[in-house]
Amino acid sequence: MPPRLDRPRVLLLWPGGLFAGGANFGVPQLLSIAAALKAAGAVVDVVDLDMERAFGPVDLARIAAPGYDLVGISCYSSYDYLKVMVIGAELRRALPRAWLATGGYHPSARPDDFLGAGSPFDYVVVGDGEAPLVGLCTALVAGKRPLGRVRGPESLADPNALASYDWELLSRYRPIAHRMASQAEIYLSRGCPYDCAFCMERAKRDVSWRALEPGRAVEEIHRLDRFLDLSRFTLFIADALFGMKNAWRKAFLEELARRPCRARKVWLLIRVDLIDKDDLALMARANVSPGFGLESGDPEQLKRIRKAGKLESYLEKMLDVAQTARELGVPFGCNVIVGHPGETERSLRTSAAYLRRLFVDDPRGTSGFLSVDPFRLYPGSPIDEERGRWERDTGMHVHRYPWWHDGDQDFLAEWVDPSASLDFRRALELKRELFDPILRAIPGRFRYDGPARDYYERAIAEQVELASPRRELHTLAMWQLWSALTEAEAKESVAVGALEPADAKESVAVGALEPGAEPGDAEPLWLRPSVRARLAGDAELATAARALRTAVVGGLGASPAVARALVAVPRERFVPLELVGESGDDRALALTADGGSTVSALHAYALAFDALELGAGDTLVDLGGGSGYGAAVAAEVVGR
Repeated sequence: MPPRLDRPRVLLLWPGGLFAGGANFGVPQLLSIAAALKAAGAVVDVVDLDMERAFGPVDLARIAAPGYDLVGISCYSSYDYLKVMVIGAELRRALPRAWLATGGYHPSARPDDFLGAGSPFDYVVVGDGEAPLVGLCTALVAGKRPLGRVRGPESLADPNALASYDWELLSRYRPIAHRMASQAEIYLSRGCPYDCAFCMERAKRDVSWRALEPGRAVEEIHRLDRFLDLSRFTLFIADALFGMKNAWRKAFLEELARRPCRARKVWLLIRVDLIDKDDLALMARANVSPGFGLESGDPEQLKRIRKAGKLESYLEKMLDVAQTARELGVPFGCNVIVGHPGETERSLRTSAAYLRRLFVDDPRGTSGFLSVDPFRLYPGSPIDEERGRWERDTGMHVHRYPWWHDGDQDFLAEWVDPSASLDFRRALELKRELFDPILRAIPGRFRYDGPARDYYERAIAEQVELASPRRELHTLAMWQLWSALTEAEAKESVAVGALEPADAKESVAVGALEPGAEPGDAEPLWLRPSVRARLAGDAELATAARALRTAVVGGLGASPAVARALVAVPRERFVPLELVGESGDDRALALTADGGSTVSALHAYALAFDALELGAGDTLVDLGGGSGYGAAVAAEVVGR
């Protein structure tokens, strides 16, 4: 039985945002929980690992040093799962007597992922975190450990019942906030009653829309402004669905227009079928910019995605909104998904034709920008919950499930064949053919000159970069790598299945051997003939790699003959498979785990061969040639 505590000490920890960048200032979901815990008598600290990096390498032992009775770690999405498990294990070592809990979308969808043998977590919170964590604090005070490890769902019926955000809990980060982030974040409502097929919102078990009163919502923005000085930030209202109710939305926008904050721009997410011209006029006055989850430009695909509402007028409404937004000087964003289950080549072509009307065809230009996302299979989404039916009805195929247990999650979450007639690779090819030209056309057609124009220019540039040969090469390289890994895994499984049980463990320990291979003589994955043949036959990958090399080599100042050779030789076929996506970069790539043997950087070959004045007809001996890339480049220069 734990000791009774009059005032439990609680640490709420944000593990960092998705992937490697894009940090926002503010963790309002944790500050909301902190308000409830403080009202219950707890002493609360909030730590944001995105911001902590400003002070040097993150030291979890130092963070845990004050001593805590309860630790809550946010696991916002499935991308955070592995990271949160590692952080949990480190904090378990540092705080062996503390109760560890996690919550967020992924724990709500898959609580059992955190309850297996060896898990560092004592409790998993499903849905809203306030009541379950207050309940754990109450148990600490009583000295009685709860038996049920899954806590919730216990929805917060009215956000107005909570105290205001205590931004002072983040005062440690205020001096470095602008250096670490250009956008601040706040929540003004919870829930979304819609049932879009790809969305995780229903994993939280309560989809009713609940908001702060309009006047209080504006006051919460001003409290953040007074704390942080938003004049150097854009402000993101991160609600799953902003302003679902018409009267609330208009009252809020009216109040914000009357009492504007200092943010360069206020950015929010809303459905296009909810707003009208009056909303856009209010947004113009209040310095607000809307983002729309359009999802597709094909009516049949919208129906399949479960985009509720009047679908026969949905797409026309978006065209009207875009025109009004341009006339009023309101910048907007629009997101579509490519490769959603059920997608076909016809639906993609229909969608792209519509997006060209929306962003490219009007000679007056646009005040909007487009983001194009691949479909990602999130646990807890309707597609995941009904995966068998979707597979039967559409022919979709998920290649790596559950993907969140593996590395390379940014690729594996997307590795899905959308339908029986459209596989993953063909969907990628169609994205490049149909959607990438639209993204590249938008910068020259963007017609917004108001506050925070640079914010939108960066957003547009990021989307163009996602359509670049570098990003394409990365995705195709991941496909090559994971195709080879799953192929080897399948062969290993067959080989192990043929062994006696006593021998199976040894075979698994040896790794993915070819059938019949002896321990110790396994060929590296990237040198296997089947893998090399698949890579050599991948024309799309070769084209992307060559385009990237062309751009990089053009800046090296090499002689024409050496430059031509560096572009011509497929460097991606001379490096380990896990480095193919980096083969166009001008840096050395390791051939062995210890880094003792490398393929040198592109500029190193340019400098060496030009210093030699290497030319056609010369004879060159290359010693210590590694995988032979340098010799191949030299051979291209000297000729037959």
